[in-house]
Parts: sequence; C-alpha cells; structure tokens
Amino acid sequence: MFSDVKAVIFDLDGTLYNFKWMPLRLIWSLPNDLFRIKADREVRKKLKGCDFGTPDAYKAEYSRRMSKMLNFKQEDALNWYSNRYMGTMCFLLKRYYSKRPELAEVFEELHKRGIKIAVFSDYPRVRQRIRALDFSDETISQISGIYSAEDFGSQKPAIRPFLEIAQHLEVEPEKCLVIGDRDDTDGDGARQTNMEFIQIETHKTKIKEANHPVWSWEDFATWVLDGMEPLED
Repeated sequence: MFSDVKAVIFDLDGTLYNFKWMPLRLIWSLPNDLFRIKADREVRKKLKGCDFGTPDAYKAEYSRRMSKMLNFKQEDALNWYSNRYMGTMCFLLKRYYSKRPELAEVFEELHKRGIKIAVFSDYPRVRQRIRALDFSDETISQISGIYSAEDFGSQKPAIRPFLEIAQHLEVEPEKCLVIGDRDDTDGDGARQTNMEFIQIETHKTKIKEANHPVWSWEDFATWVLDGMEPLED
C-alpha cells in the first residue's frame, strides 16, 4: 500500500487546516444571511457529484437553484455567493485559522522526493484561502496545481476533475494519493479513478464505520517525514 506514490492531491477544508466552528462562525458573521447560508448548503448537497462540464454551466445551475429557493434574482444569488459569502470565509480563515502543524515540512519533504503536490477544494478562491492560512511563498511554490471543483464545472466526487488533475500533473491515476477529510467526496473520487486514499480524522469522522485508512494529521506528517515506507495491505 502506498508503494509508488508520484503525486499527492490534498483536499483543503478540514485537511490542511482544522475547520471546526467554521459553519457557526459564518452564521455569526452573517446573521442576516442565515436563510441564504442554509440554502447554499442544501443546493451544494444536491449538486454533490454532479458534473456540468464548464464553470459557467455549473454557476448557472447553482444560481438557478438558489434563486428558486430564495425567490431572488440569479445574478444576485451568484454575486452573494462569490463575493459576500466567500469573502467572509476568507476573512474568517485569516482571523481564526492556521495551516496544520508541520505542513510546510511535509510539503518540503514531498517536493524533495520529486512527488508532485496538488490542492483540490470543492470551494473557489483556493489560492486566496491558502494565503489566508499563512502558507509561505516557498510552500506555495512547491505546489504543482491548485484547483477548485467549481472551476471544472463540478462538485466532488465527480470523476473528471480527478482524472484531469492527474493529467495536468503528468502522473498516472494509480500513482496518485488523495488526502482528504471526507470519504464520501475525496474518498469516492479517489476510488472511482483508481487512486489511493487516506482519510484525515476530524471532529466529524466516524472511524468505526470506515473500511479504509483513517489517520490523524500528525500520523500522516510523521509517515511522510519518516520516509513514506510502504505499508502492508
């Protein structure tokens, strides 16, 4: 297991930082937008795994559904999501959150080994959110690709983005390792494309129900920094 890894694809939220309290902080920061935040959650659940082919097609479907639920214009829904909602998320990341311990060392070790690094999030503004988490310029320079599922016109665990990321990295899917906190998105996407998967434990992880590797971030960092020795299946 994990014997020939040539690329590691990291999820962002819940994986490269501890996202605990983020939903509540969004509501506390935007109390007048409570129904919009709830509608966004419902719409995203319904779009989970969908692939609309292009970013514009995805945005059109998202805004159509938001508009229908809230009875306001599609362009207003998209503007709220792209600017007010995501802008607040970036602000909260900078104010309350930070990258995982030893993340810089993990990325440096992977880079030294010639293993390509990608960051793949369901949400947009990935580069801005990485900056908000205080990634150094050196750490960012070690990332070969920064991706949002929405930029592909989809939501995880749609298959195409995983395959296209592997293609962009010039690595066969079988030699890609996906690191994420959600089995139903990161894990399903990895399995459907023959990629390896490690789930990072969070406060929401149901370990007893898992039939795949579930590691703490600390265990994953130790494994990488100790040389990434292959594990028994």
